[in-house]
Amino acid sequence: MFIAPLFRLLRERDEVPSCPTLSAFKARLLQAYNRGLLELATCERAEGENPLVVAASAVRSRRTTFHLVQRWSRRNMFAALDDLIETLSPKAYVATKDFTRKVHEDEKRREGRPRLITLPLDAFAARVQVVVNEGSHDALVVELFREFDDRGEATGLGLRAFKARLRAAHRAGSLKLRACEAKDGVETPAMQVSAVDHEGMKLHLVCRTAAPLPIPWGRPALPLPPARATATGA
Repeated sequence: MFIAPLFRLLRERDEVPSCPTLSAFKARLLQAYNRGLLELATCERAEGENPLVVAASAVRSRRTTFHLVQRWSRRNMFAALDDLIETLSPKAYVATKDFTRKVHEDEKRREGRPRLITLPLDAFAARVQVVVNEGSHDALVVELFREFDDRGEATGLGLRAFKARLRAAHRAGSLKLRACEAKDGVETPAMQVSAVDHEGMKLHLVCRTAAPLPIPWGRPALPLPPARATATGA
């Protein structure tokens, strides 16, 4: 993947707060490359690529100019996993097995729906809005997260990361968050856990955008009395 689009994607997910600029992100990539933690590559055939993307992705190391972060081969991935398992403490190994079991269970609950962690910000916001609109009122952030977790869609995405993506979507105008008000009742622990910091404010709920269901007014009609059977003469 080209470095510049990768940085933009991670920034939209609010996953690179330590690298606020593309230059800082490139410097961290070079550090990881020099330590053997990832592989960088040069764009050899730039004819079919956007020249602006190629130029923006360029990062120089000695006499080589890199443009891409390479995807690991399956062999490298399994080797890295084996090394990781060998270094785990017994407690961490148990936690890893529990997480693996949860992933398998979530696969059954997802029923073909995408994982939130795999979605770009606009698609993430659209999916969240659909679930919020299924309810009859604005959704408390922590309760919304639990709903996604029950559906198997929150795999690999903790509450903190979920809140960070909500904040990013709110900034982009894809979702609307609001603070708790008197009509929402007294403050509860769930409200405190739901707080999303944004420009000095604490926002707790994701706003519902669908039109409310119509309310039937008036008293229902009285049921008709059962018809009496009448005997007919011979």
